[in-house]
Amino acid sequence: MRTWLVFALGAGLFASAQASALTALTNGDCVSASPPLGIADKIDGTGGGGLGVGSGAPYNLDHADDALVCVDEHTGTLSVNTAAKFLIEMANTASHELGHLLGLEHGDGTAASLMNGSYNGIDKGFTTAAESAVLDDASQSSVQVVWLDFDALQAGLLPVYRPWWQSPNAALFGITTPAQIAAAVSSIVGYITADFAGPWTGGGTYEFYELEIDALNATSGVGNYSTISFVSTPEPGTALLVLVGMGILARGSWRRE
Repeated sequence: MRTWLVFALGAGLFASAQASALTALTNGDCVSASPPLGIADKIDGTGGGGLGVGSGAPYNLDHADDALVCVDEHTGTLSVNTAAKFLIEMANTASHELGHLLGLEHGDGTAASLMNGSYNGIDKGFTTAAESAVLDDASQSSVQVVWLDFDALQAGLLPVYRPWWQSPNAALFGITTPAQIAAAVSSIVGYITADFAGPWTGGGTYEFYELEIDALNATSGVGNYSTISFVSTPEPGTALLVLVGMGILARGSWRRE
């Protein structure tokens, strides 16, 4: 694990850079001293508990919730030793964090599912009855639209964030050319789409878009969609790391075991 130089700045400076649906704590987590694989804004359903204050409703009450995937933390391991497994790790993490936004907690899954257990480059899905009950809830009356932001374009992201493909890990796995980057994005989108494909007979419907304008159009211009941003950061010696209230950042986060 790399050592980070941490600067604690006032809330006023952080707020000036915070203009999206991301909470301040979520926005700062990928540049924290101990970044997770990913972090979600909040867990809406199933009563909350130690990971978040739940709403009591087993579905997403706020479709504008957001999450981050910290690409720099998706490093090569003995298990994650190919580009394909690297992409699966990122896709699993994005689906996991979206699961949090929809109301799922770590305890809803088993070691074989996306919500609980390390991935090690294995493509996992939602496998338990508890997970299916949330994803297929009959009271999910509208389409869940998600913008998969691969280019760090989401308004309000910290200025230190860069597109995922600028992570040294992408180069490590041979993802450098525009064609390789495009193929990698398509692969990740495919894995995530498959995770939420159902069949859902109770009403849950999920749509994923690579462009914000497409997500906006899918919500009839209202902008009521979640965003999963895949972000990289420059080396700690060149970045201004903004941390506010980091003590409660465990909510909705995921770290490799």
